[in-house]
Amino acid sequence: IVRPHAQATPPSPETFVSVSRRVRIPDSIRVARCRRLPEYGPSIVFFSGGSAIRELSRALKNYTHNSVHLITPFDSGGSSAEIRRCYDMLSVGDLRNRLLALSDESALGNPDVIRLFSHRLDKTHTDAAQCELGEILAGRSALASAVSMPQRSIFLSHLRWFANRMPPDFDLRGASIGNLIITGCFLEHDRDIVTAIYLIHKLLGAKGSVRPLTGANLHIRTYYQDGTEEAGQHRMGKARAAATKSKIVKIDLVEHLDPEAVQEPQECEIDIVSSELIASADVIALPMGSFFSSLLVNLLPRGVGRAITQRHCPKVYIPNTGRDPEMYGYKNLFECALAIIDMVRKDAGRVPIPDILHYIVIDSVNCYYCVDTSTEKIREMGITVIDVQLVEDEDCVDQQDPASLLANVQLDEDDTCGATLQKNHFLSPNKVLEVLLTLG
Repeated sequence: IVRPHAQATPPSPETFVSVSRRVRIPDSIRVARCRRLPEYGPSIVFFSGGSAIRELSRALKNYTHNSVHLITPFDSGGSSAEIRRCYDMLSVGDLRNRLLALSDESALGNPDVIRLFSHRLDKTHTDAAQCELGEILAGRSALASAVSMPQRSIFLSHLRWFANRMPPDFDLRGASIGNLIITGCFLEHDRDIVTAIYLIHKLLGAKGSVRPLTGANLHIRTYYQDGTEEAGQHRMGKARAAATKSKIVKIDLVEHLDPEAVQEPQECEIDIVSSELIASADVIALPMGSFFSSLLVNLLPRGVGRAITQRHCPKVYIPNTGRDPEMYGYKNLFECALAIIDMVRKDAGRVPIPDILHYIVIDSVNCYYCVDTSTEKIREMGITVIDVQLVEDEDCVDQQDPASLLANVQLDEDDTCGATLQKNHFLSPNKVLEVLLTLG
């Protein structure tokens, strides 16, 4: 009897392995390769809203066109606040800022588009703001007429859609034209923010993906150590904390800004496309920005923590430099790292720390941080601290006159955000990117 051989299992078309490598930070060859071929650059996922990484994003498009920017739409200040009040929608200001930062400034006509999107109406007089909007809609404004066709026609169409549905009590003072255009596009496409951002993204030629982390129309609620709380991103950690000297201990999400309302915390969920983008990331970055309203708030939507921990790639926290009112009462980087870990674990469960965070990138020599940058406890958690130059050569402390480093600010004796030396409060976008590109 001849027995047939057992059929061999066909080889899998894909095999997944974990690879570790030793690199020099920064890796000049890897950075140069990205600069030469940005369309093949790494997928770096940024969890950050606000303007703190605007300049970094502008530099980023020179190194990679595959970055992903997941923005929380909970801002309640500026012209976004008036739009949210009148149209019951999420915030679009941070989305507009990131799209403009990533837009292709070399494309013919794009600088004129960027100027139009960045323009704000008269901040003082309502009549002047309304007149200015009318001039733009009529095409008589130099800002609008400078934009080439057909982009001008498309943008003005979205702007008219907004203007035709603008409530009589809408306050146009200081309104961003870009915000109004995005709002009109949102209303025109059945209140679908993803479609609206996709269309504006294409029109601006943005070199990277920009998405709202969630479509939920909610607001941030802040809890302070003294037991008080307040709703609204525009309030948190600013005059309130300065007046009471109270530390922020928790944030969640609520439906309304009414300070008298008793509100249950609301949940929202990361959308499936954003989750898939995290799942294909080469690097996950928690970059500089206001600690709670720009960074930790990104970890609130359900599914974010799980998506981060399930992706096996370098995960990097870049602490904020300078003075951050939201960090009042926080003593050191260890506390900040624990806050990130705790937020992720609320969604992902008791996962190991290396699944959450691998690296913290600082420049303790040249940069001023409002918390102690001691690294012993951080290293004990298994997190690698990369202490590397993050400012341009001419801004290094050893290149400055020592006499100029003496601080001239008066501080309270219990002010943990005080510094004894006047170091750099701003990081070099290119230096930060060199680290991220090397890790990717």
